Amino acid sequence: MGFLTVKEYEAIAEKLHFNRRALINGRLADARSGETFETVNPATGRVITSIASCGAEDVDEAVKAARKAFDSGIWSNMNPSERKSILFKFADLIEKNGLDLAVMESIDSGKPICDTLEGDIPETVECFRFAAEAIDKLNDEMTPTDHDAMNLVWREPIGVCAAILPWNFPILMAAWKLAPILASGNCVVVKPAKLTSLTLLRLAELSLEAGIPDGVFNVVPGSGSSVGDALAKHMDVNLITFTGSTAVGRNLLNCSGNTNLKRVLLELGGKNPCVVMPDISDLDYAASEIVKAGLWNMGENCTQNSRIIIHKSMKEALLPKILKEVETWKVGNPLDSENKHGAIVERAHMERILKYIDIGREEGAKLLYGGRRILEETGGYFLEPAVFDECNQTMRIVKEEIFGPVFAIETFTDIEEAVAMANDTEYGLQASIWSDDINHIKYLTKSIKAGVVSVNHFSEGDVTTPFGGFKQSGFIGRDKSVWANRQYTELKSVFIRTR
Repeated sequence: MGFLTVKEYEAIAEKLHFNRRALINGRLADARSGETFETVNPATGRVITSIASCGAEDVDEAVKAARKAFDSGIWSNMNPSERKSILFKFADLIEKNGLDLAVMESIDSGKPICDTLEGDIPETVECFRFAAEAIDKLNDEMTPTDHDAMNLVWREPIGVCAAILPWNFPILMAAWKLAPILASGNCVVVKPAKLTSLTLLRLAELSLEAGIPDGVFNVVPGSGSSVGDALAKHMDVNLITFTGSTAVGRNLLNCSGNTNLKRVLLELGGKNPCVVMPDISDLDYAASEIVKAGLWNMGENCTQNSRIIIHKSMKEALLPKILKEVETWKVGNPLDSENKHGAIVERAHMERILKYIDIGREEGAKLLYGGRRILEETGGYFLEPAVFDECNQTMRIVKEEIFGPVFAIETFTDIEEAVAMANDTEYGLQASIWSDDINHIKYLTKSIKAGVVSVNHFSEGDVTTPFGGFKQSGFIGRDKSVWANRQYTELKSVFIRTR
């Protein structure tokens, strides 16, 4: 894909249409309170626009609309081919508006335009098309019975779902949740992240154009303490799906237990290892992928490989290549396609990352590169990536999720030690393994406790791949693949006596 100039992207940004209102029962509406909140461009520190700040009353109205739509059967009982057609139209509209959505995503989140154009938007479209295509491919079953009976096993939509979304991949994480929810015949109330609501509010408008019936798709922007808590505690929500911090995930489980035992699907944090064995041959490629795994999306990624665990014999050869590769990740204006590294999402998060860099120094880690705020004159929240050496398992920069561009490098002497170090964490989302020895690959992939493992590259898999974590990185749920479609359904057995 060819890229435009900075001025051309800025011109598009100036002309963008922003939906500032909630979508409830097919109608765009201000918050009942009349309150709004400001959303800020992280690359400039300037306000983009103001958005409806909804609360419990708005949530209740949206849930009631979703319940009414679901009970009516207007979506859940729609012919599967018709539901499929509408979701394909929705995907087409997202694709048609892809350039505007990519620019909107970039100025709202600080993500590089090259990432939103080549990754986030196309993958969003693909996710909706995949989930829609699966609608008439997932068949019910008939189990073996006596000759005078039959037992049918079929899946039904679960009902009213609530989706609480993260700020780091606003539109793509929305697709991961919404596509299978809607494809399975459910109705949904969505809470976009307060920091990055714009693209999802635009999706709300496109959903009306696509022909999704009133009440089926509702979007309620606002804070976690108002909208999120109200959804979690609502007695008429059947399922809640969430991507975000482990602390918030625990709270959602508590809310479920204290209310109606709504199903809870959680994709949570990570502190992911990258294990480099001494038999790896292509060090240049390895360094390139290792750095990408740590710096992609400014390190604001739950699958970020922030713990680089290198065999002691390899460190002298590999570390200079890693540092050289980090230098190629130019930091700057997200609307400049030459910049791989954009702005941190907000000032508070930037300051949090800088605090961790200070902690790393205080704990005795050796800062080899970066770790400073730069381009402060722009008003934006730009950070140099930080590379720490001489780290150990007791350090906070090794143990705690930073969610920013910070590497912690450790060494090991044998494969058992590498596994122990990789698993010495409360998380278990993603891991990367670098080895040319199939025996090492087999041992490491089986031994490392993570829901996603990539070998000799960094990847989360594609839309066909189930995504989720072990331990405190996840709870029950998986995003993407046909597994996602299935998890938004209830399993029903029907036993019929034929005589």
